[in-house]
Amino acid sequence: MMQGRRFTIAAELCYNFIKVNGYSASMTSIQDGNSAPTATEAEKVQQLQADNLQLSQQRLVLLQQNLALQRETTILHLINKLALQLNELMTEAEIYRFVAQQIAAALGFEDCAIFSCNEQQQTLQRVAAVGSRDVPEHQGIGQLKYGQGIVGLCASTKAPVLVADTRHSPHYLLDVSERLSELAVPVLDQGQLLAVIDCEQWEARFFDEHHQQILQHVASILSSRLRKLQDLAQLEQSIKKLEYAELVQKALFNIASLSYDATNFHAFYQQIHHNVNSLIYAPNFYIALYDDQEEILHFPYFADTTEHISPETIYPKEILSNSLTGYVFRSDKPLLADRLLLEEFDRTKEITAYGSPPESWLGVPFRSGDAVRGVVVVQSYEASVAYDQKDLELLTFVSHHISSALERVFVQQRLLHQALHDALTNLPNRILFIDRVNHAFKRRKRFPDKVVAVMYLDLDRFKMVNDTLGHQVGDEFLIAVGNALKSCLRQNDTLARLGGDEFAVLLEDVKTLADITEVADRIAEKLQIPLQLKQHRLQTSTSIGIAFADCLTEDIDTDELIRQADIAMYQAKQDGRGIWRLFCTEMDLETTKNYQLEQEVKTALQQQQFILHYQPIIDLATENTAGFEALIRWQHPSRGFIAPNDFIPLAEELGLMSQIDLYVVRTAVEQIQRWRFDYATEFYVSVNISGRSFSEIDFADKVLELLRTLGVPASYLAIEITERALIDKIGQAKISINNLRDAGVKVLLDDFGTGYSSLSYLHEFQLDVLKIDRTFIAGIRPRIQENPVVNTIITLAKTLHLKVIAEGIETSLQRKLLTELGCDAGQGYWFAKPMPAREAVEWLK
Repeated sequence: MMQGRRFTIAAELCYNFIKVNGYSASMTSIQDGNSAPTATEAEKVQQLQADNLQLSQQRLVLLQQNLALQRETTILHLINKLALQLNELMTEAEIYRFVAQQIAAALGFEDCAIFSCNEQQQTLQRVAAVGSRDVPEHQGIGQLKYGQGIVGLCASTKAPVLVADTRHSPHYLLDVSERLSELAVPVLDQGQLLAVIDCEQWEARFFDEHHQQILQHVASILSSRLRKLQDLAQLEQSIKKLEYAELVQKALFNIASLSYDATNFHAFYQQIHHNVNSLIYAPNFYIALYDDQEEILHFPYFADTTEHISPETIYPKEILSNSLTGYVFRSDKPLLADRLLLEEFDRTKEITAYGSPPESWLGVPFRSGDAVRGVVVVQSYEASVAYDQKDLELLTFVSHHISSALERVFVQQRLLHQALHDALTNLPNRILFIDRVNHAFKRRKRFPDKVVAVMYLDLDRFKMVNDTLGHQVGDEFLIAVGNALKSCLRQNDTLARLGGDEFAVLLEDVKTLADITEVADRIAEKLQIPLQLKQHRLQTSTSIGIAFADCLTEDIDTDELIRQADIAMYQAKQDGRGIWRLFCTEMDLETTKNYQLEQEVKTALQQQQFILHYQPIIDLATENTAGFEALIRWQHPSRGFIAPNDFIPLAEELGLMSQIDLYVVRTAVEQIQRWRFDYATEFYVSVNISGRSFSEIDFADKVLELLRTLGVPASYLAIEITERALIDKIGQAKISINNLRDAGVKVLLDDFGTGYSSLSYLHEFQLDVLKIDRTFIAGIRPRIQENPVVNTIITLAKTLHLKVIAEGIETSLQRKLLTELGCDAGQGYWFAKPMPAREAVEWLK
């Protein structure tokens, strides 16, 4: 800038010199003639003077233009240098310092400082300076409030402030030394104040509008870099939260597994300690148990760097009256205490810390069984390590798992019974049934003439009972069926419930096939009699498959015998239900089942046996219907309703999913066409697509052609894909997503968290919506901070500018917490079950 002023002075001197010398030369020539000039000569002199003046003016213009060009070059050099080098700086401190230095160096400013802002506290903090204000933070004006001084005025108005003469400004504040001119420019990002650039100069009226424009350009570049840095920091924080959540989930899973797998108490406690120590600072860790009935306290596990307590040592209840552990027992609440609080306890004699005094102490209570209470404790002897609320919440959760493990020990027999029996009917479950068949085969080795027979039973049309009368009546019905089956068996026979409406029978000590079929006939006849429930009288039947092993049977094991009985049961169902069938080698169930299902699925596609049910997707903020998820149902003409889980996996295996997917898309689009003219607000219908269909080269073209043919805008359709569909064929997946989204079709990532849950592919693919799997929603806890995984997923989605839909919302608590966590929309039984199209259109209206 000083160089520019020197150019201006030089130009003025040059102009004056030419003007004077030109005139003098003309006059000299006239005087040397010793005679008065003629009229012609006078005109020539005047013309010469005019030409000289014009040349001087042109030269002055050129000098001014050259000066302006140099100034613009300096500005462009400054902006280009900032734009390039700022991207290499990764901290705000480095960025602020670099910008201040470049402004001062490039523009010739004597003094430049940058103040960062805190909008909540309405304060400004000096974070970088060049010149007289480049002093330690405690010197000069290091902090300002909004409205205070010229910098504060710039912050409060969010507008540049140019003061030509600070002696006449009421806002000027004297800093390290007096300056006579000052220019402050705000650094804004979409209207949000990030910082203020403030420049000062010794001389008055130094700064002009040109300087202001330059600083505004610099402020814009600085704003962009700061925002990118903040976005990067937020993304890194989200990744760290997700990684920490994964670490917590892994540790808690390990602890939960220990509660079932551990047989040695000391090893169990050691593993608990190891997992807790992987999450928080816990070299000093112990568990205390108090028996209310026996009124004794002991420490089954005590790990400490300064003390030792034997697990066999027993303490009387009096120790609870004044110890830290006793305080937690008495209050039945967690205690988080630092050194100051511990000293206050000791001063008031309210609590005594036995052993070496800790710097930080954290204890959480828990209960195991009806009489035993416990406390889990971590403590730190290091002044640099202090526990906080986050550690308290984590230790509280861990204490629940410790409680579960101790409960298992105290009521081992009851838990063993629960593990091996069906909770509803109290019959042996699949695990115990298989174990008993194994024992029967072992006895058969000692007594080869013994016959081992298995019956596989499946109730006919049980789903109709659930669908028409409800699950409560269905459960009551299953209990009644179990009792009826037990009445048909001998004392040494085993009846088990394998799951759903499937039962199994193990017959031992039978000698002939007639003995086996007699039992089967007895069961079939028994279930022909209506069963009396509390408020209903229901009749059913059962399809029975029989397989047995005798002395003529080739080598066969438990799994094969049960498989054969299962095959025979399906044959009985195909042959008419309510009957039994004996397994024979001709029953190749797998081939028959696959072939039949393949033919029936093709028939269903031709005869339009597949129907769609629609589950509303609700905007959690407005409670309006944002759209529907289309769910396929198979209304079989003879089998009745068939759930998707019963045919979709096999259809995928047989390569039929492409046909089914296109059928579902076509049906959904046709339904949209009928609905959209009757419903004012725009909505969409999402369709689940298999990975195989989505990876087909022409999948997107088929969908878009269908939309064009039926005249349906693309925005009304959404495609749901799973994480595996993206990963299997990444290249084709990207193409399909881009083609669909370019046309206006939304693309949703379904069941997030159950597959790869990788951050990398979320960056790679351009998606619209991320759907949180129902397993995460089912496990939501009452407080926001207790749901780190869901919170992290939502935060991650927001960072990537994705909408979030939660699946499986079934309670008001889940809905409330998801709304507070920032989830955009949700679906589940809390709002509505999947419904036929005729009910869905009424829902829309």
